[in-house]
Amino acid sequence: MHGTLSATDGMLVLGSAPRGLALRCLQRWEGGEVKALLAGVEIGAATLPALAPGAEFEIPVHRLPLVPLPAEIRIAASPEGPELAAPWRLESAAAAAVLLGPPQPVIADLRLDQGVLRGTLVEPANGLLHPLLYARVNGALARAVVADPPVPRPEGGCAIRFALALSPADLTEAGLSVDLHLAGREAPVAHYAWSRAGAGTAEAELARLQARLERLEQAMAAGQAALEAALQTRMGLQQERIDAFIEATATLLLDRLAGPGGAAADRRAALLGLIGTLAPVAAEPAPAGRRQDLGPRAEQFAAGWHAPEDAEDGSFRWMMEAGAVVNPFPERPVTAVLLHIRHLYRSPEPRLEAWLDMAPAQLAAMPSGSHGWLLRVTPQAPPSAFGLLRLESRASGSPARDGQSQDTRLLSIAVSRVTFLYEE
Repeated sequence: MHGTLSATDGMLVLGSAPRGLALRCLQRWEGGEVKALLAGVEIGAATLPALAPGAEFEIPVHRLPLVPLPAEIRIAASPEGPELAAPWRLESAAAAAVLLGPPQPVIADLRLDQGVLRGTLVEPANGLLHPLLYARVNGALARAVVADPPVPRPEGGCAIRFALALSPADLTEAGLSVDLHLAGREAPVAHYAWSRAGAGTAEAELARLQARLERLEQAMAAGQAALEAALQTRMGLQQERIDAFIEATATLLLDRLAGPGGAAADRRAALLGLIGTLAPVAAEPAPAGRRQDLGPRAEQFAAGWHAPEDAEDGSFRWMMEAGAVVNPFPERPVTAVLLHIRHLYRSPEPRLEAWLDMAPAQLAAMPSGSHGWLLRVTPQAPPSAFGLLRLESRASGSPARDGQSQDTRLLSIAVSRVTFLYEE
């Protein structure tokens, strides 16, 4: 993103500065006011003294109106002209965030209406903000918040109406607590609480304990599902060996009734070898290699995952708003877990939180291929041994509810492969 220079330009836009635009004088400037204009709206200005050619300065940007992107920012002495530099092209909402810095939204008219928490997010400066909102109800799993398209404000910035549907189960004995979050910010942007008459500190503490208990129950359910799947697999293998032993025994008895022969001797030898396989099926030993890849059909995908799907470019598996993956070799220290993400629902990039058993993990996402993402999950102090990787998406939704298709499933991310990297 940069300005192009023409023969009559006296200034050149160098690019975005921490709080505005950086420019350079190409000709002597005798002093005066320089304005930055977007769609005819003044978004910043600076009064400059006389400047020599080569001098650099900044125009602070205070607001951005809601306009279609890409857009051009004009540099002029007044809204009517003359132009002092070639227009600077504003390509994306991310570039707008660089000009204005982190958003400072406020939540207005937050209210509970017929089981739906409604409100309006007001961003006073950045009209090009497209926020990803999510909520934590009673401190439990994150839920996606449905947001309307931004509406421009006359003084700049934008307003966004949002809604969060609640269920009767969200109203606990201690009441209801909802924290609204903006992706990219740690602290919540708003808090809504309702409690029955007489509720106090003890009830609030009870609500936090209930949320923690819910997370523990989800982790235990995911681990139990994985153990049951592994047990069923081993029982199936044991049954196959028992069936083979019975078949070989019956064949040998028939051969003895038929008389001596070379075929009977071969079957006796095979039967003796088969008896050795009837010992209890033990867990597979950990591989000597550093990595273990899990495809979409691996039994280690525990609670929170839909059935695998096949496409022309490979298979993948959608996760609900939260899911778990069992470490195939929990006794081995893990340096990192790689999630190969094929699709995202209602989010331009992965917005996840992860835990290794009950310990929070660090996340780093990077684009991979033409459409996918590679998410790297690392322990706080690698390497670390753990049994369960738990994932929680801040963005999720249902295509049927959003009017996109008849698919009623709850979707967040689609994973094509999970790779565990172990310490050698």
